[in-house]
Amino acid sequence: MKSLPHRHVHVFVAIMAFCLLIFSGAAGLKAAAIKGPLRIAFICSGSVTDGGWNQEGKDAILVVKKKLHAHVSILEHISPVRAVDVMRSYAMRGYNLIIGHGYEFLIPATQVAAMGGKTKFAVSGADTTKPGVLTLNFDLAQPSYQLGILAAMLSKTGKIGFIGGEAIPSVVACYRGFAAGARSVNRTIKIAAAYTSWDQPALSKSQAQAFIQQGIDVIYQNVDAASRGVFEAVAQANKSGHGPVYVFGSNSDQNNNPTCSRYTPASAVIRLDRAFLRVARQVQRGTFKPGVAPENLQNGVCIVVLNPKLIGSVITPAMRQALARAGRELLTGKVHVAG
Repeated sequence: MKSLPHRHVHVFVAIMAFCLLIFSGAAGLKAAAIKGPLRIAFICSGSVTDGGWNQEGKDAILVVKKKLHAHVSILEHISPVRAVDVMRSYAMRGYNLIIGHGYEFLIPATQVAAMGGKTKFAVSGADTTKPGVLTLNFDLAQPSYQLGILAAMLSKTGKIGFIGGEAIPSVVACYRGFAAGARSVNRTIKIAAAYTSWDQPALSKSQAQAFIQQGIDVIYQNVDAASRGVFEAVAQANKSGHGPVYVFGSNSDQNNNPTCSRYTPASAVIRLDRAFLRVARQVQRGTFKPGVAPENLQNGVCIVVLNPKLIGSVITPAMRQALARAGRELLTGKVHVAG
C-alpha cells in the first residue's frame, strides 16, 4: 500500500482526532446523568384501582416519585395498539423513562425505541430481549417453591390446588415452583391446577369452591383482580365448617385482605417498587442498559411474606425453619426451580 505524503499525514491525523473527539463527546452525552427532576411515564392496560397488577404498579411508581422527587405521568386503559402513539408522544415531550407495565407493551416499546432519541424504555413482566428496551423478568417460581413447602406442611388432606389467571409462562412457572416445593415435603401429595381469568371473581370463586369440594385444603392463587372470588370461597368454606382451608396471595402482599386474612398464611410478593426504583436510578445516573433484568429472590424483588398475625399459631416454628432453609438453598443454587 502506498504511504501518504507527509503533509497529508498531518491532515489525516487531525481529521481522525476531530472524529474521535466528536465520537467521545456523543458517547459521553448518551451516558450523561440526568440533570433536574426525572420525567417518567407509566403506562398500563387496565385500571389502577383494580386491586391487582395495575394498582400495584401505580403504587410502586409513586414510591419512585417520592424517593427521587420525579415527575410521573400515569396513563391507564392503554391498549397495545394505542401504546405506540402514546409512547411516541411522551418521547417527543422529552420524558426520560417510559415504563410499559405488562408484556403486551414489549412490541410497542421496541417500535418506538427504534425511532431513536434519548428516552429509555422498560417493560415489566417480560422475559425477551429486544433492541433498546429493558425487560423486567419477575420470577415468582422461587417464592412459589417456598409456598409449596408451606402448603404441604399445612395440608391435612394431602390435596392442594393452584388457580392461575392464564397459562402464560410466568404463571405456569409459579405452578411448577409450587408443585416442586410441595413434593419436596410430600412426594405423594396431590396437586390440582386450573386457569380461570384475571378479572372475573365469580369464575375464580367457582373454581375454588370446586377444589374445596374435592378435599383440597390449601389453594395458591395468581389471578390478579379475580382473587376476591377465591378469598370469598375460602372464607365461606371455613365459616361453614369445611375448614381449615387456607389460601396464599400473589404479586402483592394479600395477607391482610378484608375477606379471609385469618386463613391467608403468606403471599408470594413482587416488590415492584424496588425494581422500578433501580431502573429509574440507572436512567438518572446514565448507566441504563437494554436487555433482560432477572427479578427474583436473589435481588430481593420476588419474596415470600408471612402473615405476622398467624406466626406462632397457624405458622409453626418448624414451618418457618423449613422456609428459611429453602430460601438459603435457592439462593446458593442447591435447589433450582425451572421456570
